[in-house]
Amino acid sequence: MTAPSDASAGAKSRPGETARLPAWAWWAITLAIIAVRAGFTTGRGLSDYLGDMDDAARLLQVKEFIAGSAWFDTTTMKMGGNAGMLSHWSRLIDLPIAALIVVLNTVMPVTTAELAARAIWPLLVLAPLLWCLFRTVAVTAGEQAGRIALILAMLCPLGLYQFDVGRIDHHNVMIATTVSAALLMWAHPSRLSAWRTAGALCGLALTIGFEALAPVAALAVAAAVWGLLDRGQAPAVRQFTLALMLAIAAGFLVGIPPSRWLDVRCDAISLNLVALSSIAGLGLVFALTSKANWSLTTRLLLAASIAVFGLIVYAWLEPKCLAGPMGQLPAEIKSVWLDYVAETRSILADLLHGKIEQSLGLIAFFAAAIAMQGHRLASSRSARDVFLLALVSAFAAFACWQYKYIAYASFLSLAPVACWISSLRGTNEIRPASAQLIAAILFSQASLIGLSGYLQKVFSAPLVLSERIRNSAEACASNTAVSDLAHLPPGLIAARIDLGAYVAALTPHRVLSAPYHRISSAIITNHKIFAARSAGEAAALIAREGIDYVVTCKGLDDPFVAEPEWQGTLRADLVSGSPPAFLIPVALANPQTLFNVWRVDKARLNPQL
Repeated sequence: MTAPSDASAGAKSRPGETARLPAWAWWAITLAIIAVRAGFTTGRGLSDYLGDMDDAARLLQVKEFIAGSAWFDTTTMKMGGNAGMLSHWSRLIDLPIAALIVVLNTVMPVTTAELAARAIWPLLVLAPLLWCLFRTVAVTAGEQAGRIALILAMLCPLGLYQFDVGRIDHHNVMIATTVSAALLMWAHPSRLSAWRTAGALCGLALTIGFEALAPVAALAVAAAVWGLLDRGQAPAVRQFTLALMLAIAAGFLVGIPPSRWLDVRCDAISLNLVALSSIAGLGLVFALTSKANWSLTTRLLLAASIAVFGLIVYAWLEPKCLAGPMGQLPAEIKSVWLDYVAETRSILADLLHGKIEQSLGLIAFFAAAIAMQGHRLASSRSARDVFLLALVSAFAAFACWQYKYIAYASFLSLAPVACWISSLRGTNEIRPASAQLIAAILFSQASLIGLSGYLQKVFSAPLVLSERIRNSAEACASNTAVSDLAHLPPGLIAARIDLGAYVAALTPHRVLSAPYHRISSAIITNHKIFAARSAGEAAALIAREGIDYVVTCKGLDDPFVAEPEWQGTLRADLVSGSPPAFLIPVALANPQTLFNVWRVDKARLNPQL
């Protein structure tokens, strides 16, 4: 199939469409509504809650960068115990947030500047994604379809979640770049500049973080197949591939100092990924050359064989990376922590276990998007619609596999849903615009998730206990609660992993454990301390790590010690008020504090050894 030119893509509005407001006004109104809603929901608690643990860790990294940490040195001594943590997070996110805080600090106190930056940054990232969604859908299916896409975006809670007020971690930038790349390639199949931009955006996403690896890989494979099957698409695919290769190489040079070029890591851009992308990319570009009159089989074999060679080099540089971004981690970390990370949960697993509050609505939403794109393809029979169908299906599959891909799939799914809804013509009693608005509301992610939430309440037992536990755990992470620890003399704290990032960001203390795989050894040690079944075992670990304080929080530790695996452990003893002799209770200034703190008495600790 040959891709249609942009001119035939339906750039003009269809009959009956009205555009009383210019395009930028629709976009601005949508962004304003999302911002106001976020301000009245999450924004109301912004001053007392740093949000997700990643947001707290990002704020810590930004503050250290402002304080003088070197561009190439992303090590923080606040997490990971005495060894600290070499973060794999890119300075490319730290830089604009830090600049925003510094500029705002010229007219307001630094704490207020940080608060304002946390509110502004997610909207700055969301704005270009919304514009790209609006314009690409409008170019493809008409201005009315673009407006419907914006309405659907406003009603897409699990797409907007990563762009909510306070979200300053790296996820939203990766989502915006990756989804925008897919939309540009779909809407402008013959525009070389769009494909170059898409390649650069994909490379930027991988530079920022490897959470975007699966979507970017799907984009690259889909583009390669399109270019190999359709000679007319080859020039665009070559531009995408070259831009992707150069962006990955540039990301490596910008983010990794020469002293660490041979320090290959599986969880971030390293020499092995640069080698793989360069070898496989050049092989694809060579196979797509217009000067050779090769058969399809020859092109496929040439591109595949060179890609395999690139994979061999990738494995040679670090064989463990064949197991994925977490390939270098110790096996023990999986049962201690990784198995409980929320973003790696599966929609399908939730559905099979009867947790349909979100899973059923999400699957229905993604299934509807795939069906609507299939319907569009049946009538258009265009390569661009094959491309989008493949990507929507792949992104939906990733989302069903792990929750962290839900926002990618959600935003990309808006395009086919908007295109299908814009084709509805209404009835004698209902005008087309009214029918389309009704359909947009009914098929929105918010409506489908709302329906599945209602079904959860009707057919399942209420999760009152789980909700209470969740609220108590969040209370432990509030600024007000954590600040109770700030008045203690600075020291190294052993506490539940969920607290680590908040304590590090909000107090002068260091923490042994935090939810970051780069400190997997510290996470395992922290777990062993609280899981110790004898005072001597706990004392040996505490002495080895140089722990100053052991901390528990009522909302995080108390609800779980009734589980059989925690019976007879140090955590259970602490919750019951029976600490070993070397842990001395410390009274905090706030009598209503959620925390219990014990100071390690080194004199009493040694006899236990």
